[in-house]
Order: sequence, then C-alpha cells, then structure tokens
Amino acid sequence: MRTTPANDLRVTKTLEAIDTTFRAMMLEGGYESITVKDLCERARINKKTFYRYYETLDDLLAEVMAGYAAAWRKRTTHLHEPHDLAEITREFFRFGAEQDALYDAITCDPAYDKIQARLQDDASGERVKEVPEGFTPERWHVYYAWQTAGSLAMYRAWVADGKRMPLDEAIEMAVGLVCNGASSL
Repeated sequence: MRTTPANDLRVTKTLEAIDTTFRAMMLEGGYESITVKDLCERARINKKTFYRYYETLDDLLAEVMAGYAAAWRKRTTHLHEPHDLAEITREFFRFGAEQDALYDAITCDPAYDKIQARLQDDASGERVKEVPEGFTPERWHVYYAWQTAGSLAMYRAWVADGKRMPLDEAIEMAVGLVCNGASSL
C-alpha cells in the first residue's frame, strides 16, 4: 500500500484524481477493462506518479475495498450475531444507502461477484470465524451463509428496483424476512 506525506496538497490532489478516475472507470467498464496507462491518461498523471503510490491496480482496488470494509466494521463493531441480527440487517441497508455508485455496482452487479466476495470477507473480518455460543462451527457456517445471502439478495433487489421502496420500508421488510422468514409477511 501507499505512504503519503502529510498535508501535501499536490499529493492529495493526485491521489484524489487517481481515486475519482478509477471509480469512474470501474463504473464504465469494470475492473478488468482498466489499464494503468488508460487510468493515468484520464487522471492526467504519468505512470511513474501512479507507481509512486501503488504497485499495481490490485493495490488501488484493495485500498478502495478496505475503505468500505473499515467503514462497515467501525459502524457495526458493537453488534454481534446472532443476537443483533435485526440491527445488523438494518445497518446493512442503511450503510449501502449511504455509499456511492461504485459500492452499489460492486454489491449488486454479477460482473463484480469476485470483488464483492472479497469485500464481504474483508468487512466480516473475524466475525465469521468466531463461533457464537450454542453453535457448532458447521451450524454457524450454514447460518452465516443464509443470513448474509438473504440480506444481500434483498439489498440487490431493492437496488435493481431503483430504490423505489422507501428505505425504512425495505429495511423492516428485510429484517422481518431475515429474522422471521416468510411468516413475517
């Protein structure tokens, strides 16, 4: 990862240009279509400048993903599954609603499934490895897979529908379904 001199306006502007251009290119054609050469041309920097801060495009992608994951972990550090399942589901929708278009693309577009899986793993951190009391590792693995897949599928549906359902209504429907299944309807 990169190191930057503190309070250097030129460095700040350069890194913002790289980040903004990278996000725009991700939305336009996906990660696989981006080259360092094209990114540098659009960001109006030379390749040496890019390589001063990042060894590869993968490092830049990892930095973007780490930002989302860190924000999620900070927001939910006080919540624990399975006891706080309803609040975790609420926070997942609220968090997503507050993020940028790239987050929604990564979370919802099947073309980004590999990147989304990495983001989910980074965001989960050790949470998925910590088996709560009353669960065997096998039961926890199945439970966690069901809970995350269900929440993700509902968020994706909400985004695919253009977020027309009010956020609070989508949240409470998701909470009801995740916590109580179809009987909640």
